[in-house]
Amino acid sequence: MFLNILVALDASASARRALEQAVDLARAGNAKLTLMTVAPPTSTYVTLAGVGLDTMTEELDKWAKDVLDDAMRTIPDDVVAHTVQARGHPGPKILGELERGGYDLIVLGSRGRGRAQEGLLGSVNGYIHFHAKVPLLTVPPQDGDEDAA
Repeated sequence: MFLNILVALDASASARRALEQAVDLARAGNAKLTLMTVAPPTSTYVTLAGVGLDTMTEELDKWAKDVLDDAMRTIPDDVVAHTVQARGHPGPKILGELERGGYDLIVLGSRGRGRAQEGLLGSVNGYIHFHAKVPLLTVPPQDGDEDAA
């Protein structure tokens, strides 16, 4: 049974489904649930559009906070949950939290990209799969999810 579950979130439909599965697992095992999101690093190219680096960083941090706030509103009262917000590249940041927090399961949504797209665009799931030392539950997209391939 899993007692300390990390669920990594973005604003996608598959992440919402992953959260639902993580809540079910936490309830079934009376586990602690940690919700995490990672604001992406700020590109210096934003200055070409007339946006300051500090302004963009603040907006990305606000986005991450909003994702976590929205997710926390869906957590039932009988589930113990807290949040972790990070900034940087998602794979390494999630892996760092896995190692820091002593989790025994990570739950991620999947966008359902094929191998070619994952090879070109990268995959947080792939990164975590090959680097994590705990079980990974990947929740696939459903037909009709707006971010399904």
